[in-house]
Amino acid sequence: MPYRGPKRVYSRKALESWFERLEDTWEECYGVEELEKGRELYVNGDVREIEMTDHDAIVHARMDRADCYVMIEWSNGKPTVRCSMADKSFGYALAIAGLYEIEELVADECSGLDPLDLKGLGTITPVTPQKKDVEQEDNRPARPLTVKLTTTADGILMVALWDDIAHGLVPALGDAAEKGPPITSNEREKLIRLTRRAHQSGFTFQGKSGSYLLRDILQIPLFLKNELPTWKRYFIMRTDEKLMHLAKGLQIVSAEVEAYSSEKGMSLRWRLKSGERMLSDSEATLVLKAGPRPTLIPSLGMLKLSEEQADFLHNWQPFLRQNGDGTLPHYMLFSLFGQNGAVVKLTPDLSAWRDALMHPPSPNGHLPGFLRPYQKHGVVWLKHLAQNGCHALLADEMGLGKTVQVLALLANAHPMPDKPHLIVCPASVVPVWQREVQRFFPEIKVEVLKSGHDFSTHPSACLWLASYTQLRRHRVHLDKVEFGYTVLDEAQFIKNPDSKVSQACMAVNAKHRLVLTGTPLENRHLDLWTLFRFLMPGLLGGRRQLTDHVIRDPVALSERLRKQIAPFVLRRTKREVLSELPPKVETTLICPLTPIQAREYSRLANQGMAALGDNVASAVREKAISLFTLLTRLRQACCDPHLLPWMQTPTESSGKLNLLREKLREVLESGHKVVVFSQFVSLLKRAEGALRSDFPSIPIFELTGQTHDRAAPVEGFQTCMGAAIMLASLRAAGTGITLHAADYVFLLDPWWNPAVEAQAVDRVHRIGQNRTVFVYRMVTQGTIEERIEALKVSKKALFDDVLHGLAGDGNLERHFHSLRDLIALTDQPEEESASAMGDPQGDLHDESVDGVELAQSSLPQAITLSDPVNNIPAPSAVQKD
Repeated sequence: MPYRGPKRVYSRKALESWFERLEDTWEECYGVEELEKGRELYVNGDVREIEMTDHDAIVHARMDRADCYVMIEWSNGKPTVRCSMADKSFGYALAIAGLYEIEELVADECSGLDPLDLKGLGTITPVTPQKKDVEQEDNRPARPLTVKLTTTADGILMVALWDDIAHGLVPALGDAAEKGPPITSNEREKLIRLTRRAHQSGFTFQGKSGSYLLRDILQIPLFLKNELPTWKRYFIMRTDEKLMHLAKGLQIVSAEVEAYSSEKGMSLRWRLKSGERMLSDSEATLVLKAGPRPTLIPSLGMLKLSEEQADFLHNWQPFLRQNGDGTLPHYMLFSLFGQNGAVVKLTPDLSAWRDALMHPPSPNGHLPGFLRPYQKHGVVWLKHLAQNGCHALLADEMGLGKTVQVLALLANAHPMPDKPHLIVCPASVVPVWQREVQRFFPEIKVEVLKSGHDFSTHPSACLWLASYTQLRRHRVHLDKVEFGYTVLDEAQFIKNPDSKVSQACMAVNAKHRLVLTGTPLENRHLDLWTLFRFLMPGLLGGRRQLTDHVIRDPVALSERLRKQIAPFVLRRTKREVLSELPPKVETTLICPLTPIQAREYSRLANQGMAALGDNVASAVREKAISLFTLLTRLRQACCDPHLLPWMQTPTESSGKLNLLREKLREVLESGHKVVVFSQFVSLLKRAEGALRSDFPSIPIFELTGQTHDRAAPVEGFQTCMGAAIMLASLRAAGTGITLHAADYVFLLDPWWNPAVEAQAVDRVHRIGQNRTVFVYRMVTQGTIEERIEALKVSKKALFDDVLHGLAGDGNLERHFHSLRDLIALTDQPEEESASAMGDPQGDLHDESVDGVELAQSSLPQAITLSDPVNNIPAPSAVQKD
C-alpha cells in the first residue's frame, strides 16, 4: 500500500543507528499520561516531518496553527528530549509520537523489526521492572503466534492466538490478552509484525474483541494473492476452506427472471447461478439487495450482478413496491422484454395469457352494420385489450373514424351499464362528440361537464363529455367517482407531463383507459411516455430512465419502445384501409420575396445574429425567449411585412398573398372550394381583404380561435353551391371538423410540427371525400421557412420510427448548430439580394421602398420584448391565433 505518513529525511547510517537504539525498551522512560498523549498524536497523524541523523532526530508538527518541533538524542541507553515549546509535557508526547514514527520507518526499511500498531494493541500500561525481572522475562521462550482467518458475510475475520503450553490457544490481542502473563520482547516483536502487516493489508481493529476485519471486498483477492504467502513465513496460519472461494476474485452471477401469474397480478422470481450452482433464496436475496455492489457469500465467494442486470433491477424497484406486495399488472410483462440484461422465462399460464392478448377474436354480428370492416376490427381489439387488463392507444390516421369506434365500444361491445364513462377532449371537439352520439347512438345519455357539476348529476350510466380545461377545474371531484372507461381524445394535449391538465388526467379513477390521437409522437419520446403513463404506468420505465436513454442511444431506445408498445397500439392509415379514398397530391410552392420583404428579413436576421451569436444551443439555453421571438418575426416577414408591428404596407408587398391570389383565380374559376390555413390570424385577415377585393362574388368563411359558433361557418362552407373559400386558423380548425366539400388546401406558412399540418389537411382528405385533394405548401425561398421544412422531415421520421417500425428529437439545437444556417437569407434573385443586403445595419431612416414610407420607428431591437414601440409577443401568443 502507498505510504501516506509524515515526510522522512534520513540516511542509511542514521537508519542503522536508530535500529540498534530501538531494540531497547524506551517506553518505560515516560509516564502513562505522556505515553497516551504521544500515542494519540501518532494515531492522528499529527507528526508532519522526521529528520534523522546517526546521533539525533528532529520531529516537526503544527499545533494550533503554530509550528513546533522537538529534538531527540540518545544518552546512556535512553532518549533525551529538547523542545521548542514551553509545555514540556506536550514536548515529551510529541517525542513519543516521533519515536513510534521512527519504529514504523525502521520496520519498512529493515526486515528484522516491525513497529507496534497502537490501534491494535489497546491501552499502553508501561511497567518499570527490576533488572532481575527483565532478565527473567527475556530468558523465557517466546510462544508461537497462531493467526486464524475466518470467512464471514462481513469480510475476513483475523484473530491472533498464543499457543501456550499450559493453557492452549489464548488471545494475543484485546481485553482478554491483558489478563494473561506479560509478553516477552520476542513476543512483542511478533505482535508488532502482525499488527503492522494487518494495517498495511487493510484490516481494521475491532475494539475489545481483539480481532481484525478486512471489509473491503475488492481488496480481499489482493490480500490472498500478495500478502497471505508472506504471512505464512512469520506466523502459524489457520484458514477455513471457504477462504479459497474468495481467492477466485469477483464473480459475475448469471440471472434470469421467471414471471408467473398470481391472484393479484404478475409476480417475478429471480434465479441466480454462480457457475453451475444455483443460489439459495437467502443468498439470491443478498445479491439482489446489493444491486451493483459486490456481495460476499462465504460458501461461494464474492458475487455481483452485471451492470445491465443491476440497472434492470434498479429501474424495476419502484414498480415492485408500488402495490405493496411485490406484484405487477400483467401488462408489465412487455416492459420486461424491452429491458437489457433481462432473461425472462414465463410460466405456462402467463405465456398463454400473452399469446391470447396478441390474437384478438374476429368481429361478430353484434356490432352496428354502418361500421366499416376495419372499424369493427378496432372495436373488437379495444374490448379484447380491456378484458385482459390492458389499455389501448388508438392511433388511426385522421379521418378514419376513431370517434365512432369508441362509441360503438361503449354502446354495444363493452357497455358496462353500472358505471359512467368519461371522454376528455379539446373544447372545440365537444360538440363533435355530441353530434356523433346523436347521429349514431342516440340511446346514450350524454352530460357535458360545466361549472357547478361534481359528477353526481347522473349517478347511473352516463357519458360525460369534458374539455381538458373543465376537467382541470373539476379535479377536486375526481376522487368521488370511478368511471368505466376514460377516453382522452386528441391526447397530445397531455404531452407535457408537468402541466396541470396532464396531472388532472392522471388523477382520474377508471377501470379502463383509452387514448385517441393520430399524432401520439409530435416532437420527442417524452410525448409517447406521457400517454402511456396515463394508460399503463411503468410500461415505458421511469422518466429519468427514458431521458438518459435518449442521450445515450436514441436508436436503441426506439427499437425498445416499439417492442413495448406494439401490443397496445393500433395504427391504420387511409391508404391501408380506404381503397375508395381518392389520392392526396402535395406540392411545395416556392414564393418570391418582394424587395421590402427581403430587406426587412435581412435586417432582422443580421440584428438577431449580432445580438444572439451564432451558436443555436447557447441561444436556446441562455436567451430562449429572444431567439424564438426573432424566429417569429422572421416568419412574419416571410408571410407579409405588414404583420410586423412597425410596418404599414399594402397587400401587394407580400409575395405570398400575390401568389395566393394568382393561384386562387385559376381554382375558383373552375368552381372548386378552397381551404386556406395559417397560424397567423392577422395574415388571414389580410388575405380576406385581398380576396374579397379580387373575388367579390365568392363566399368567404372564417374559422379561428375567436369564432364562437364553429358549426355555422363549417355548415355554410359545406352546403353552399359552387366555389367558396374557408380561411382557417391552423390550430383552431385542425381538429374536430369536416371540410371534405373542398378539394384544394393552401398552407400559407409552414409550422414546425408536421403532425399539426397533417391534422389540418385531414379535415379535407377524409371519409366522404370523392375527389383528389391538392395540397399546396407555400414556402419562401432561401429563408427560415425552408429550414422549417427540413426540420419537419426529421420529426416525421421520429413518428414513423417508433410507431411503424425510430426516433429523433425535435429540439431546434439538435438540427441546427449555427444560427446563420437557420435564418440567413440565401438564394435570392440577384436584384433582390442586392437590395436586401445593401443596408445590413438597417439604417433606412426615411427612405421610400415600393411606395412604402419607413420611419425610424421601423428600426427596433428586433429581439427586445420590452420595446414599447415594437411590443413583440412571445411565440406562444402567436400560436394561439
